[in-house]
Amino acid sequence: MDGLKATAHGGASVSYPTNVYIPRCYSQQANTEKLPTVDYEYVNKVTTNKHVLIIDVREPDEIKEHGKIPNSLNIPLGSLATTLSASEKEFKETFKRDKPKHSSEIIFYCMIGKRSGVAQQNALNLGYKNAKNYLGSWTDWATKSQ
Repeated sequence: MDGLKATAHGGASVSYPTNVYIPRCYSQQANTEKLPTVDYEYVNKVTTNKHVLIIDVREPDEIKEHGKIPNSLNIPLGSLATTLSASEKEFKETFKRDKPKHSSEIIFYCMIGKRSGVAQQNALNLGYKNAKNYLGSWTDWATKSQ
Protein backbone atom coordinates (compact mmCIF):
# COMPACT_ATOMS: atom_id res chain seq x y z
CA MET A 1 0.00 0.00 0.00
CA ASP A 2 1.36 3.41 -0.91
CA GLY A 3 1.14 5.93 1.86
CA LEU A 4 2.58 7.03 5.13
CA LYS A 5 4.33 4.75 7.59
CA ALA A 6 3.89 5.15 11.32
CA THR A 7 4.87 3.22 14.38
CA ALA A 8 1.94 1.92 16.39
CA HIS A 9 1.89 1.11 20.07
CA GLY A 10 4.21 -1.82 20.68
CA GLY A 11 6.58 -0.76 17.90
CA ALA A 12 4.71 -2.36 14.98
CA SER A 13 4.96 -0.53 11.66
CA VAL A 14 1.60 0.49 10.20
CA SER A 15 0.93 1.88 6.70
CA TYR A 16 -1.75 4.50 6.13
CA PRO A 17 -3.17 5.88 2.88
CA THR A 18 -1.83 9.39 2.20
CA ASN A 19 -5.23 11.02 2.79
CA VAL A 20 -5.51 9.78 6.38
CA TYR A 21 -4.84 12.08 9.31
CA ILE A 22 -2.20 10.69 11.66
CA PRO A 23 -1.74 12.55 14.93
CA ARG A 24 1.72 12.84 16.48
CA CYS A 25 0.28 11.09 19.50
CA TYR A 26 -3.11 9.44 20.00
CA SER A 27 -3.41 11.27 23.32
CA GLN A 28 -3.50 14.64 21.56
CA GLN A 29 -6.94 16.13 21.05
CA ALA A 30 -7.97 15.95 17.42
CA ASN A 31 -9.49 19.07 15.92
CA THR A 32 -13.12 18.17 16.61
CA GLU A 33 -14.59 21.57 17.52
CA LYS A 34 -16.50 21.91 14.23
CA LEU A 35 -17.19 18.24 13.56
CA PRO A 36 -20.50 16.54 14.41
CA THR A 37 -20.73 14.93 17.84
CA VAL A 38 -23.35 12.86 19.63
CA ASP A 39 -24.22 12.31 23.28
CA TYR A 40 -25.29 9.36 25.45
CA GLU A 41 -29.03 9.78 24.77
CA TYR A 42 -28.50 9.75 21.02
CA VAL A 43 -26.18 6.73 21.06
CA ASN A 44 -28.55 4.86 23.40
CA LYS A 45 -31.39 5.41 20.90
CA VAL A 46 -29.46 4.15 17.89
CA THR A 47 -27.88 1.00 19.35
CA THR A 48 -30.74 -1.01 17.82
CA ASN A 49 -30.85 0.90 14.52
CA LYS A 50 -29.33 -1.35 11.86
CA HIS A 51 -28.74 1.69 9.61
CA VAL A 52 -26.30 3.30 12.08
CA LEU A 53 -22.85 1.79 12.48
CA ILE A 54 -21.24 2.26 15.90
CA ILE A 55 -17.49 1.63 15.84
CA ASP A 56 -15.33 1.18 18.92
CA VAL A 57 -11.77 2.15 18.01
CA ARG A 58 -10.18 0.88 21.24
CA GLU A 59 -7.85 -2.11 21.32
CA PRO A 60 -9.46 -5.54 21.95
CA ASP A 61 -7.85 -5.86 25.40
CA GLU A 62 -9.52 -2.59 26.47
CA ILE A 63 -12.91 -3.99 25.46
CA LYS A 64 -12.26 -7.22 27.37
CA GLU A 65 -11.38 -5.22 30.47
CA HIS A 66 -14.12 -2.58 30.34
CA GLY A 67 -16.94 -3.76 28.04
CA LYS A 68 -18.54 -2.23 24.95
CA ILE A 69 -21.64 -0.48 23.71
CA PRO A 70 -24.24 -2.98 22.47
CA ASN A 71 -24.16 -3.75 18.74
CA SER A 72 -20.89 -1.88 18.18
CA LEU A 73 -18.06 -3.21 16.03
CA ASN A 74 -14.47 -3.19 17.21
CA ILE A 75 -12.13 -1.72 14.61
CA PRO A 76 -8.99 -0.50 16.39
CA LEU A 77 -7.83 2.94 15.31
CA GLY A 78 -4.63 1.54 13.76
CA SER A 79 -6.61 -0.60 11.31
CA LEU A 80 -9.57 1.72 10.69
CA ALA A 81 -8.40 3.23 7.39
CA THR A 82 -7.56 -0.18 5.94
CA THR A 83 -10.88 -1.63 7.10
CA LEU A 84 -12.97 1.24 5.73
CA SER A 85 -11.06 0.96 2.45
CA ALA A 86 -11.66 -2.81 2.18
CA SER A 87 -14.00 -4.25 -0.42
CA GLU A 88 -17.66 -4.76 0.44
CA LYS A 89 -17.09 -8.53 0.32
CA GLU A 90 -14.11 -8.40 2.73
CA PHE A 91 -16.00 -6.16 5.15
CA LYS A 92 -19.06 -8.41 5.15
CA GLU A 93 -16.96 -11.56 5.65
CA THR A 94 -15.18 -9.99 8.60
CA PHE A 95 -18.08 -8.25 10.37
CA LYS A 96 -21.17 -10.14 9.12
CA ARG A 97 -22.81 -6.88 8.05
CA ASP A 98 -22.76 -4.65 5.01
CA LYS A 99 -19.94 -2.19 4.61
CA PRO A 100 -21.17 1.34 5.27
CA LYS A 101 -21.82 3.55 2.29
CA HIS A 102 -20.14 6.94 2.14
CA SER A 103 -23.48 8.48 3.18
CA SER A 104 -24.09 6.04 6.08
CA GLU A 105 -24.19 7.33 9.63
CA ILE A 106 -21.14 6.12 11.56
CA ILE A 107 -20.55 6.89 15.23
CA PHE A 108 -17.05 6.43 16.62
CA TYR A 109 -16.16 5.98 20.26
CA CYS A 110 -13.15 5.02 22.36
CA MET A 111 -12.45 5.44 26.07
CA ILE A 112 -12.87 9.22 26.45
CA GLY A 113 -13.42 10.60 22.93
CA LYS A 114 -9.94 11.50 21.70
CA ARG A 115 -9.08 8.49 19.52
CA SER A 116 -12.66 8.51 18.24
CA GLY A 117 -12.12 12.11 17.10
CA VAL A 118 -9.09 10.97 15.11
CA ALA A 119 -11.16 8.10 13.69
CA GLN A 120 -13.92 10.51 12.71
CA GLN A 121 -11.44 12.74 10.89
CA ASN A 122 -9.95 9.72 9.11
CA ALA A 123 -13.40 8.54 7.99
CA LEU A 124 -14.24 12.02 6.70
CA ASN A 125 -10.94 12.08 4.79
CA LEU A 126 -11.87 8.71 3.25
CA GLY A 127 -15.18 10.17 2.00
CA TYR A 128 -17.59 9.09 4.76
CA LYS A 129 -19.74 12.22 5.00
CA ASN A 130 -21.84 11.31 8.06
CA ALA A 131 -19.15 10.38 10.59
CA LYS A 132 -19.79 11.45 14.19
CA ASN A 133 -17.83 11.32 17.44
CA TYR A 134 -19.33 10.25 20.76
CA LEU A 135 -17.35 12.69 22.88
CA GLY A 136 -18.08 11.02 26.22
CA SER A 137 -17.31 7.63 24.72
CA TRP A 138 -17.05 4.52 26.92
CA THR A 139 -16.45 6.46 30.15
CA ASP A 140 -19.73 8.35 29.70
CA TRP A 141 -21.61 5.25 28.53
CA ALA A 142 -20.48 3.11 31.49
CA THR A 143 -21.47 5.81 33.98
CA LYS A 144 -24.92 6.47 32.50
CA SER A 145 -25.97 2.94 31.52
CA GLN A 146 -25.66 1.41 35.00
